Amino acid sequence: MSEDDRKAFATLVAFGGAVKVDRVRAGIQHQGAKLVIAKINGEMIGCAALKSPTEGYRAGLQKGKAQFALPEEAYPHELGYVAVLSGHEGQGWGSRLCEIVMLLAGRDGVFATTGTASMLTRILPGLGFKWVGVVWNGEQNQKDKKKPDLHLLVRPRLDNTENFAANRAKGNFGKCLPADYSSLKDG
Repeated sequence: MSEDDRKAFATLVAFGGAVKVDRVRAGIQHQGAKLVIAKINGEMIGCAALKSPTEGYRAGLQKGKAQFALPEEAYPHELGYVAVLSGHEGQGWGSRLCEIVMLLAGRDGVFATTGTASMLTRILPGLGFKWVGVVWNGEQNQKDKKKPDLHLLVRPRLDNTENFAANRAKGNFGKCLPADYSSLKDG
């Protein structure tokens, strides 16, 4: 991926306001990070990543935030930095990008954090993720100045008889929602 694409990736993710651009730039440089982008006529309209979370980040989720164990052996990857450019939202780009990231993860366990209703109630459950841990208050969004409620979801490692692509094609992954999701709205 070109340096210009890496810059556009970080800018697109940061535009949503949930993550600062410097943090995205640092995160996509981690060894093992795999980036997925969608372009139309040369313009990046969406992105997602299979991240390699640091031990410190993982510990913060386990102890202070979600309070759910995330051992690296069980969940070596994080699906994150999912963003779609305004004007292309609601067209399935987020779902497609996440599917590609999950194909890159193969059978490995993956976790994700989100405060976005569509990710929590539709996209991630459709990829086999289940809601775990406790909800915590995230950092202030740089764009709308709100502190979102964040959720941890996990997709455990698939055993040797399971195949992500085949299960996804058959629609074998269903919804797994938190007890009260009626008030969630995409911002």
